[in-house]
Amino acid sequence: MTTRLIFVSIATSALLIGCAGPVGSEDDARSGWAQTNASLQQGGNSAQSAGAPAPSGENPVFRATIANTVNYDYSCSESGSINYNGNYYVNTDDVGATIEFDYQASFKDCSDGSLTVDGDVDYALAVENSDTGSRISYSYDGNLVWSGSVEGSCDVSMSALVETSTEGVSIDYKGSICGYDAAATLNVAG
Repeated sequence: MTTRLIFVSIATSALLIGCAGPVGSEDDARSGWAQTNASLQQGGNSAQSAGAPAPSGENPVFRATIANTVNYDYSCSESGSINYNGNYYVNTDDVGATIEFDYQASFKDCSDGSLTVDGDVDYALAVENSDTGSRISYSYDGNLVWSGSVEGSCDVSMSALVETSTEGVSIDYKGSICGYDAAATLNVAG
């Protein structure tokens, strides 16, 4: 009897691990990441808006420098949530504006109706604006599990740099998404 229970336990564990195997293709990685990143950015915008309140009688819109600690739960469009825990900083003192944040984003059954996301991602951004352009750098590092329109586990370790100037826009990706080269996966001409 004990041997049979051990065998059933091992078989069940193997099935559960098999369900969270790696994402099957580069197209799946691209699709899953696009949906995940859309939710991540929407929640991040809400997390910044929900930061610590301004001192009594002060309108935060008119403050030149805002620094806040964030611990915010974002409700995903269909179900589940993303918890953002970290810091953000905005400085509009000079000609341009500087914006930075660094969050641990924890997905819990976050669904947009077609994809459900679980897992954690360290998510950071730095924006530098000037009178001639801007420089936006993102970084992502974490482990996700997708179910629904894309199935499998996905390790993300990548950065993105977007630079704008009077001459145009350039985007550079480095690192990997689900084991695929981020630049090859995300730089897809339509």
